[in-house]
Amino acid sequence: MFQEFLASGTLNLVYASMVFISFVFAVITLFGAEFGDALDVDIDLDADTDGVFDFISVSPFALAMFAATFGMTGLITRLWLGMEAIPSILWAVGLGILIGGVAQALFLYVLSPSKSSHFSLTDDAIGREVEVIITIPDNGMGQIAFDNVSGRVTLGARSAEDQQINRGKFVIIERITGRVAVVRPVEKE
Repeated sequence: MFQEFLASGTLNLVYASMVFISFVFAVITLFGAEFGDALDVDIDLDADTDGVFDFISVSPFALAMFAATFGMTGLITRLWLGMEAIPSILWAVGLGILIGGVAQALFLYVLSPSKSSHFSLTDDAIGREVEVIITIPDNGMGQIAFDNVSGRVTLGARSAEDQQINRGKFVIIERITGRVAVVRPVEKE
């Protein structure tokens, strides 16, 4: 069965699928970046892995670059250069890892906001006094805003006391889960 896979056009189909999937991912990422607020879904998942997967932190950008390079190299080596399956796979994997590694390094050291800013949302925002920019209903979500070293930050906000907090009022951030802050009105003296 493996020999049939390598001898047939199935391998070329796998390569073409990788190129197509990478292209679709790039388009979704582009539109997600442009329309991120409209498509924003906040999901908070916690898992205790006991440090098993702490070393795995590959950016989606690097994965997309690996897949695109893998697919394009595979197609080029099979269709244009006429290579057999095994050398084609080796070239595709090797160049995919190389380009994916370069993309990961670019992401970590140039594009990553955690490397370019000393601001940590949860560490620096908790306890901060901020302004409500969209009224927070008693059992719903509004929005808060504040400035930090990176610029203006806006977060969804819920009331810790299940009471409405009107636009323009100031609140204290108690905790942050994902991109939603739980806030309490500033005590009047």
